[in-house]
Amino acid sequence: MTPDERTLKIFGRELRRLRAEAELTQEAVARRVSQRGTTISNSHISDIETGKALARPWLRRALDEVVHGGGRLERLWEELTGSGRRAWLHEITERTHGADALYEYQALVFPVYLQTEAYSRALIRYGAPWLSRKDLAERAKERANRARHIAEAVSPVIWLVIDQSLLMRRYGSAEVQMEQLAYVVDLVEKERVNLLMVPVDEPRHAGNNGPFRVITSGDQPEVVYVESAHEGQIITAANQVGRYRMWFAALQGVAAGPDETLEAIRNEMKRINGG
Repeated sequence: MTPDERTLKIFGRELRRLRAEAELTQEAVARRVSQRGTTISNSHISDIETGKALARPWLRRALDEVVHGGGRLERLWEELTGSGRRAWLHEITERTHGADALYEYQALVFPVYLQTEAYSRALIRYGAPWLSRKDLAERAKERANRARHIAEAVSPVIWLVIDQSLLMRRYGSAEVQMEQLAYVVDLVEKERVNLLMVPVDEPRHAGNNGPFRVITSGDQPEVVYVESAHEGQIITAANQVGRYRMWFAALQGVAAGPDETLEAIRNEMKRINGG
């Protein structure tokens, strides 16, 4: 994808900031880059800083090293233009907990940050049967602690759309599912979570692209986290993030309302109890 003018200007400003912090002139930067084998001019550095020229991958790496960016220029370029790069767990956790708002769709499980410890343990146990009992317990406890932090915090604002079939699943046992549903109901009633449900018989279901999470933050570009069975990916390209926003809006458009969603959860809880 060809970078747009905004992308080039943001990258250029960051290069200029890092160069100033390193107390280097444009001439010094051009000279040090040229010493690495490919000659570039002072004016080319100036054009990159003002958003008039594109820095090729080899040049971005060289510039980052010369101005002691510590990988900052490469990470910024990925955030501005990247799509589908691998997402690290700690990165997603930090972005999620530091976000202003989350817009998430799930069809199989409740999000990690809304799981009880027993629900997490069941998911991890059967999803990763090679883990030892100790590792299983530690991971479930860690998830529960993160969920507790989210539940007690004021932000992020959480907008969650689920598929109705999620309510009918019995991870671990009926009792585990019962506890999980009660926990979610409590969060909804406390207005900590905004929850909607897409009925299983809805013919205009827009969730066939799989689960995703749009992460919105005031001090970082908006990103999307997409998780598969094997790995997570973070999508940062603005046009693709916009598509996920549209998918989320489409899901909201066909979902049952908040009251109907709560009623469906309570009915499932009664069914678990044999009512």
